[in-house]
Amino acid sequence: MGSSNGKQNDETENKRRRNFRRILHLVSRHTNNLSLPRSNSGLNQYCQQFQGLQQDMSVFNVIQLDINEQTSTDPLPTDMNQSSSSSSSSSMRPSESSNDTSSDPDEPIEYPMTTKFNEYDWKSYLPITLDKIRSITILKDSICERLNTELNHILNRLLRLNQTGEHEGFLQWFLREIEFYMHSSEHDQTYSHKSILLRSIEQERFDCTKHLLEQQLLSRKLDINTINDQGRHCLLMLAHKNGPADLIKYLLTHHLSCLDTNKLDFNRYSSLHHACRHFNLPICEALLPYTNRHVLQIDNSELHTPLDYWLECLYSLKKLKPTHLQHDGDMLRLDHLLTDKDFNSNIYFLQTVINRGGQLTKLPLRYIRSILPQLSFEQKMLYVDHHVNLCCILYKNRLSTLVHDYDELKMSIQAGEILTEFIYALGTVQVEIQNRLAENACSDKDQQTKSKEHELLQSTMRMLYGKFFRLFDCIYNNPDVN
Repeated sequence: MGSSNGKQNDETENKRRRNFRRILHLVSRHTNNLSLPRSNSGLNQYCQQFQGLQQDMSVFNVIQLDINEQTSTDPLPTDMNQSSSSSSSSSMRPSESSNDTSSDPDEPIEYPMTTKFNEYDWKSYLPITLDKIRSITILKDSICERLNTELNHILNRLLRLNQTGEHEGFLQWFLREIEFYMHSSEHDQTYSHKSILLRSIEQERFDCTKHLLEQQLLSRKLDINTINDQGRHCLLMLAHKNGPADLIKYLLTHHLSCLDTNKLDFNRYSSLHHACRHFNLPICEALLPYTNRHVLQIDNSELHTPLDYWLECLYSLKKLKPTHLQHDGDMLRLDHLLTDKDFNSNIYFLQTVINRGGQLTKLPLRYIRSILPQLSFEQKMLYVDHHVNLCCILYKNRLSTLVHDYDELKMSIQAGEILTEFIYALGTVQVEIQNRLAENACSDKDQQTKSKEHELLQSTMRMLYGKFFRLFDCIYNNPDVN
C-alpha cells in the first residue's frame, strides 16, 4: 500500500510539472511570435495577438497562485528554488546594467544646487554693479553697513554722478575693490583696507589714481598724505614706482597746499631719492623746486643722498633700478644714453642740484682702464669725453661743502688717482689713433680722402688732450685739493 501510494503521488507531481512546463512553453511561443507591425495594415493582427497574450498570462497567473498555495504545504525541491532564484537574479541584471551605463565615471559629477538665492546675502548679487546697488535696496544697505568711511564716501559720490563710458575702467576697478573688502572683512573682522589712492598706485593703475584726484572723490584733501606700512604717501609711492611724470606734476600743481613734498619713508627715502635712483630726469626736475635743503643733504639707509644716486647713474650710464632698460652683463648704455640729444640735460641737472645745496657722501672713482678694452673706438672716445666732463663739474665746486665728512675722504689722493686713470685712457686712445693714421697712410684711398680722415683723427686727439688739461686745471686750482 505504501508503495502504490508513493507511485500515485509521484505521478500526480509529474503531471503538475508537465502542465507547468507546457504553460511556460506556450507563453514563450507567444512572446517570440509577437512583433510590432511595420505598417498600419498589421495593427489589427497585433491587437489580436496582444489580447491572446493577456488571456494566456491570466491563466499563468491563476496557476502560479495555485502553485504558491501548494508550495506552502509541499515545498518544491531545492533545485527548483535555485533555478527560480537564478532566473530572478538574471531578470534583475539588465536593469542594474542599464543604471551603470547611465553614469559615466569619466564625466564630472554634477551635484545638485543645495544653496538657494538669499536676498540678504551680498554674494548672491555678484558681480556687483552700480545699477544693482541703485535698484536693490537690500544690497545697498548690506554693502554700506560694512564698508569703511572712505569707500562709503566714494560709492555715494559715484551713485550720485552719471559716469560715462570713458570712466568704465575706473568703475570696474573700484567695484572689484569693494568685493575684495567685503570678502576680507568676512574672513577677518580686524581687516583694515588700505587707502584707495595708495591701492591704485601699488597696483600701477595710474589711470584710476588720476581719476580719483581729478574728480575729487577722496573724502578729505589731507588723505593724500595717508601712508602705507612702509611710510610712503602718494607722492613717495609714485616716485618709488617710477610713475608718470604728468601725474606727479598734477599733484604738485593742484594739491601743493596739502601735500608734504619732503616726506621721508621708514628707510629715509624722499621722493627725490627714488626719482634719482630711477634716473628719471622729468620727475627729478619736477620735484627739485619743492625739495628743501635738508632732504638734499640727508643720506638714507643705503648711505646715499639724491646727488649720490644721480652721479652714480651718470658714471655707470645705467639706471640703478632699471625698469625700461634691461641688464646686458657689463655692457654700457652708450648708444642709448650718450647719443640721446637730451643727454646733456642730465649733466646740467647735476650742477643744478649742487647749486641748490646737494651733497655727496663720496666721490665715485671709476677705473676706466678695466672698461675701455670692451669698447669700440667710437665708444672709447665718447666714454672718455663723458667722464672728463663729469670730473670737471665736480672739481669746479668747493669739495669742502660738496662732500660729507670732507676731512676723512683724503681728496688729494683721490684726485691723483683720477688723473692717473685719465692719463692711461688718453694713452690708450692715442695708440689707437696712431694705428689708424698708419692704416690710413697705407690705404689705396685718394689723397683728398686720406687728408680728411687724417685731420679728423688729429683734431679728435687734440680735443681729448684739451679736455684733460682742463680737468687738470680744475683739480689744481681747487682750494680743497692739496
